Amino acid sequence: MKIVVATLLVLAFNSVSLAAIQESSSRPSAGAVVSDVLVLRPLGFAGTILGSAAFVVSLPVTLATHKVDRAEKLLVEEPYDYTFERPLRHRQFDDRAVPASVQPWT
Repeated sequence: MKIVVATLLVLAFNSVSLAAIQESSSRPSAGAVVSDVLVLRPLGFAGTILGSAAFVVSLPVTLATHKVDRAEKLLVEEPYDYTFERPLRHRQFDDRAVPASVQPWT
């Protein structure tokens, strides 16, 4: 178990450093793409599932306060866009910052 956790931490820190190095390059490196596909996308997928579950659980409150659209955008749409619509190796989507709640590297 300790080996798995250590490997995940190394991959996470490696993806951050690779992304920072490749930030100025217009063409992503193989390492940046691999770290995006193997680390960031699965974490984004997990965030999408957890956000969807949180949205369903919070639905009675958001219906009562008329904030369903805001909750849907924050808990469902943004994690989905980050995971499935964002180009490989990009930390932003549509020239807007990805919320900190969906950024696994922060």
